[in-house]
Parts: sequence; structure tokens; C-alpha cells
Amino acid sequence: MLLLDNISVRLGNFAISNLSMDVKNGEYLVILGPTGTGKTVLLETIAGLHGLSSGSIFLNNKDVTNLPPEKRHLGMVYQDYALFPHLTVYGNIAFGLKLMGKTAKEIESIVAKTVKLLGIGSILKRRPRYLSGGERQRTALARALVLNPYILLLDEPLSALDRFTKDRLRRELKRIHKKVGVSILHITHDLSEAFFLGDRLIIMKDGAIVQEDTPENLLNQPKNRFVAELLGIENFIPARLEGTMAFIKGFGTAAFSVILPEYFKGAQSLYLTIPSWGIELFPKRGKESYLFITKMKIIGLNQTESDIEIEMKHCSGPGLLRTTLLRREVSLLPVSIFIGAQVTAGLLKESIHWVLPD
Repeated sequence: MLLLDNISVRLGNFAISNLSMDVKNGEYLVILGPTGTGKTVLLETIAGLHGLSSGSIFLNNKDVTNLPPEKRHLGMVYQDYALFPHLTVYGNIAFGLKLMGKTAKEIESIVAKTVKLLGIGSILKRRPRYLSGGERQRTALARALVLNPYILLLDEPLSALDRFTKDRLRRELKRIHKKVGVSILHITHDLSEAFFLGDRLIIMKDGAIVQEDTPENLLNQPKNRFVAELLGIENFIPARLEGTMAFIKGFGTAAFSVILPEYFKGAQSLYLTIPSWGIELFPKRGKESYLFITKMKIIGLNQTESDIEIEMKHCSGPGLLRTTLLRREVSLLPVSIFIGAQVTAGLLKESIHWVLPD
């Protein structure tokens, strides 16, 4: 559906260089990366707002590299929705159809179907300033969808919403994608949003693609510390690599035999990563389930309405670990937890992964 072939773009001091990627027909692809990494520039380049220094863009097997935005048959929803303030909701949705030369009857029929899909029939006569954030987002989506685009481009469409509305509308996006079947390219810096919506994720940093795969595969096999941190992994134990042995630091004397991917060739330092769920307090499984079991001292407790984050330091070294448990899970622990308490922690083998430094 969409193919970027070795494209390069330069805007001032920022550049995207020799980037290639694709969006498959009917796919929901999410690009995840921190602010300033070039996600919006990439989206706007696909839309035709920035020219290429080199490379080509293909849409539906057609070279659109030199076509203006209005000829690319794309739908775009910006972070601020970019609605026309002087037009009603109906006028905003119908705007692109009028430019396409559709008759009033055709416009009425197309708008009616999309309005029903998005459940916004009651607000068609309102102007944007009288809409809630969720209503603005639905209006912007409707304006894009009525054009029956090859691809829907979403530029952080949920970032300006409160938590409740964001959760509700990401479910709406998933429903719309399944119902309509349109290919979607969605950019965000929100991890839960990316995992909830994406069939496939692309990780970007400084204008380049660092890694891409399904959400599950990325979580299980992050390439380096940057990717692991972006995917929400907080525990990194430094290690020294000597041949096929990794010597970890901060947790007493420990060495492990490792089999590493080819891209580790020549590396001397690496990190052992452990997601929160991979740290088991007062482990009950057989010893073969754990990389190692060790004594830790609680040095911090951070609570929310539903869970408790537990920060721990190794009893005989500087090693640190952090895990988060639901309040129900904490209540089932064999002892009460408090700052200064000593606990036993086991690192589940199935959860660990070795990564390179950035």
C-alpha cells in the first residue's frame, strides 16, 4: 500500500537519511519514538508537505514522489485536529468532498455513513469551539475517512485528551480500523497506545528506524538499551562480555554463559534487562526457573490507586531493581513490605534479555 524507498529529507539542522519502510494493505502500523525524533516530519513527507532530497514514495503501486498533497489520496488527522473554526461539524466533514466535486446529494450520503460509524450525528450543527476534545477528534477522523483514503495518517491524535477520553477513543480507533479496513499509519510517543493499536511497531530515533517488529517480538527482543527503555523496561544490570561468558556487576559475583545474536559481535559491554513482571518476590518456583535468586533491601515505595512500585538495592552491592505489583499482589506476600525491609527476589529466566548500550 505504502512504500518509502531509501528516502532522505532535510529541514534545517534535522535530517532523515536513507530511510525505507512500508505499510501493508489493511495494516495498523504505529511509529513509536520520543519527541523530536522526526515522526511528524516523516508523516508530513508522506503527505507531500516536504520534498525529498533523494528516494521515492509509492502509494498503491504508483510513484507519488512529485505529486502535491491533494493528489496523493491520503487522509490526515493532526494532533490539534486542525478543524476550520468558521465551519460547522458537517461543513468540516464535507469540505474535502466539495473540493473533489461531489454533488450535494453524494456528500449527504457519504457524510451520513461516516457520521453513523463515529456516532456524532447529534453535533453536526455545532462549531469546533463548542466541541469537547473527543468530539473534535471524531470530527477530524470523519473528515479524513469520508475521502476514502489509501492510508489514514494519524499524528499523535490522542495526546491532547484526558485519560478517560483517551482510553475510550483508542478503542474507537481499533473498532473503526476493523470495520473500515483502511490502512493506518499512526505516530505516538505513548507506549500503551502503541501496544493497544499496532499490528506492527517501528521504533525511531534521530530520524532513523532503530528496530521494527510486532509489539510482542519487540518486547521480547529489544536490540539496545534505547529500545528497551522506550518499551517500558526499567531494570538494566551492566555486564562485561568475555567470549561466551557475561559477568554482571552490582549483584555479587555472578557469571553466565550466553548465546548472543550476530549484532553483538565485537561488543565488550552489555546489559541484562528485566521487565517488572520478571522479578518475583519470595520466589516459589524451582531454582531452575530463575537466572539467580538474591537478597534485596527495599529503599523506596511509590503508590498509585491500583499498584505499588517497589525499589530495591542489593544487600551486598550497588545493584538496583524495580518492580510494580498490584495492591492485591502485595497483600498476598508472606510478609509486610516497608522501607528497610529485606526481601528475596528471583529473576525469571523467561523474562531476561541481553541488550547493547545505545
